[in-house]
Amino acid sequence: MTTVSEYEHGLVRVFLLDAVLRTQVAETGTYDAVCAALGIARFNTDDVQVLETETLGGMLFADFLRDGYGANEDNLAEYKFQIDAVSDTDAMVLIVRSGAFVDRPATLIADGAANLIATLREPDTKMPMDQLPSPDPDAVLDDKLVKKRPSDAAMSGRIATIALLVMALLVWIMIWIAG
Repeated sequence: MTTVSEYEHGLVRVFLLDAVLRTQVAETGTYDAVCAALGIARFNTDDVQVLETETLGGMLFADFLRDGYGANEDNLAEYKFQIDAVSDTDAMVLIVRSGAFVDRPATLIADGAANLIATLREPDTKMPMDQLPSPDPDAVLDDKLVKKRPSDAAMSGRIATIALLVMALLVWIMIWIAG
């Protein structure tokens, strides 16, 4: 089972469809059977592609993923065996980007009808965070605030202000006595 987190972005999942699911998709032209096989309600069809490997015309499936989806080279190397096996057979492949999952978080079921063979990152995509930090301020600030010591310049300014006030008071007393 694979989980699609609420904050996921930039991942491409590649599924190999079995013969029964392949026939259902070909006959109906919809993704309803695929959604049922994966245990989700619906897809955003703009981010889903079904591909018959025989339509690649001799192109390797890894090259298709690299050129079409900008798949990360490290990921392609990680799933090399599975991707090469798809290139060598007549198969139907479902390619699903993160944006296809409308209802999130979602847990994908691997029941054999649609087998996940690779999870690839698109270019410049960092791995998604499962959960953002808590917005609760008490969870962040447990320490008591420590009062900062005033700088030397601030202390000099305070002393100068007191000295000016004392001189102003002396001037006022002298004017009062003289008057």
